Amino acid sequence: MKVKYIPLAKAKELLSDASKERELTDVQASALKHLTKFSKVSEEKAAKLQKELVSLGLEEMLAVKVIDIMPANIDELRSILYPHVQNLEQELGNKIIETLHKSR
Repeated sequence: MKVKYIPLAKAKELLSDASKERELTDVQASALKHLTKFSKVSEEKAAKLQKELVSLGLEEMLAVKVIDIMPANIDELRSILYPHVQNLEQELGNKIIETLHKSR
């Protein structure tokens, strides 16, 4: 089985599309409400950001987490990436934050 990491925005789109075709279960409806409240960018922006962050060298799983949280500064970014990335280089951190700021 292959695991695929998707941003909150993509999950929101999938559930939203499903809700147009059928009635969602209580759990799905609750999840959609949560996703609507907490997704920070559109699905299109999330997909673009994911590609950009992976091209900068982040693992896909970490790129998705960064997109979901959209840290405002390098300290927040370090908190998200730790313990997977323990010594984030300043230059890479700045590039990631700059990329995120362009998509806000």
